[in-house]
Amino acid sequence: MVGPWPESRCRVPVRRPGAVRRARLTGALAGALRAGLTLVSAPAGFGKSTLLVEWLATRPGEVAAAWVSLDRHDDDTGRFWTSALTAVQTAAGAGDAASALLTAGAPSSTEAALVALLDDVGALSRDLVLVLDDVHLVTAPEVYEGITFLLEHRPPQLHLVLSTRVDPPLPLARWRARGELLEVRAADLRFSEQEASAYLNGPMGLSLSEHEVAALDERAEGWIAALQLAALSMRGRDDVGAFIAGFAGDDRHVLDFLTEEVLAHQPPEVRDFLLGTSILERLSGPRCDAVTGRERGRATLAALERANLFLVPLDDRRQWYRYHHLFADVLRTHLVDERADAVPELHRRASRWFADHGDTPPRSTTPSPAATSTARPT
Repeated sequence: MVGPWPESRCRVPVRRPGAVRRARLTGALAGALRAGLTLVSAPAGFGKSTLLVEWLATRPGEVAAAWVSLDRHDDDTGRFWTSALTAVQTAAGAGDAASALLTAGAPSSTEAALVALLDDVGALSRDLVLVLDDVHLVTAPEVYEGITFLLEHRPPQLHLVLSTRVDPPLPLARWRARGELLEVRAADLRFSEQEASAYLNGPMGLSLSEHEVAALDERAEGWIAALQLAALSMRGRDDVGAFIAGFAGDDRHVLDFLTEEVLAHQPPEVRDFLLGTSILERLSGPRCDAVTGRERGRATLAALERANLFLVPLDDRRQWYRYHHLFADVLRTHLVDERADAVPELHRRASRWFADHGDTPPRSTTPSPAATSTARPT
């Protein structure tokens, strides 16, 4: 059953009052007008949509901005492309012929509609940016085949921007090698101390010292949602310093957010892996296999990285990782609540692995996420 179709789904959202201006990122997104695809990929609560709204606001009249706020009903080829074409028609007055072909419903109507759309966009006098927000809600392979077709045959005026919690099933490596892909990831979206200060002492209404902001930002690892949740917990408190010193994943707001937005959406086998390996400070495939008693630890870690499940890489070889500190706290809280009797055995397995292999550190750890930016056309 198709859900309601408010017009707001196909309009660029209004910029949030008090949103922190992020000139370093909007500047990096200028490369989106040279790339075929821009991928903004990060976990929940990293400000992906807010950033894209801010970026488009910096280019009024320069581009035609088509926006689709996707929902679960768009996991259908016809519905998805109808939404996209509606946005393009609204933003650029293009796509009427494509929409008519899609509505006709012939067996090859989707491909014919995309060809017609490409013809229309190729005749535009300015660039068209099509933003597909929350594309992780769409899983239909046919949709991604259509997106691939668009990008492989796009005219210079067309630029796609995908905002997602999970890397989409697209030939990203191919486009990366061609220099047609711009990527903005969690490491880029993390708040710097300056941005955290502007946010916490601005719209969140706090009066924190530089030291307090730095301590909280370090604990949150620049994760915007965590800073917001911490600010909610701090309102009305007299012991702000003590709260910041003890801020962890057992904070009720953080616990609820990660439970509802992340853990609740994981299949049982992934959830079991997350809880079982939460006792480890550093993760590798063999180490996870030893603790969980299963195989495919390395493949699971790679899948978690692609899914943006708060996994921080510690080297460039996809061998060593750690969980975001607050996420690890939440996982351990659930582990104790749900499987307390299994905790001693998990630690015994880890100890046996350490006795056999030692606590070998990663060969080359990456710089602190807050000190680097990976937004890049590659």
